[in-house]
This record gives sequence, C-alpha cells and structure tokens, in this order.
Amino acid sequence: MSYECFDVSIEDQIAHIVLNRPEAMNSMILSFWDELPAIVEDIDRNARARVIVISSTGKHFTSGLDLGVIAGAAEPEGEEAKRIAGLQRAAAFNANVKRMQHTFSALEEARIPVLVAIQGGAIGGGVDLATACDMRYCTADAFFTIY
Repeated sequence: MSYECFDVSIEDQIAHIVLNRPEAMNSMILSFWDELPAIVEDIDRNARARVIVISSTGKHFTSGLDLGVIAGAAEPEGEEAKRIAGLQRAAAFNANVKRMQHTFSALEEARIPVLVAIQGGAIGGGVDLATACDMRYCTADAFFTIY
C-alpha cells in the first residue's frame, strides 16, 4: 500500500514505519493523522510483526503539527453568523483533537512494542508521538521542544 506521509516495510518480523516528507521537515499534515493509526492497527491486529520501529528521513524527526491542519476560514459578518461560525469551529476543533489523540492512542494500545528513533528535532506533536511509544532512541543531535 502507498502512503503520503510514510514508507512501510516489514522484514524478519520487524515493521519499519518511516516518516518520508523531509522536504517539509516531516510535518504532520491531515493524512498523517489517518495513515499512522491505520498502519499501526493493521500491523498489530493482523500480527504482521513482533515490533514496530518508527523513524524518519531528513534533518529533523518531525517539525510537528502542520499549521494548515488547524487554520481557520475567514470570519463571517453579523453577530448571529459569527456565533454559529464559532460553534462550528469549536465542534471541528474538538473532532480534530479526538482524531489526533486516536493517532497517538493507537501507538500506546498496540500489543507489540513500538520503538522510535529520533534524529534532529522532535518538535511540538513530535514530542507527543515519541512519548506515546514504548521506547525512545536518539542520536547525539536529537532535541525535544514544545513551542
């Protein structure tokens, strides 16, 4: 299967999930939030491997959440329209947060160990991704930051 954000291989009972958007510093775009839990749940549910290793390509592990995921539309005019738009944005934000949480919960709930190998920066949501894994391995230049 082909993914927008990941390369996946399974060899010798080791599943390797690689973030593959180095030109965008492996930012977490909309498809990231659907692809990662689907990959992890498939490997886990179908006993396709005995361990999952997550790594990435490029200078940084991940720059975190792509701001386009949470960018809002233009503000409508009129008090009632603004009130309704505000409620709609709140509902959409809540749905997005649940979707994102499901992604990291899939890592935590996997029956097999999930290891992560981090180089460069694990920024913002990258810290959450790393903490959802069972074990973290880092290069000497790795760093973690939330902004």
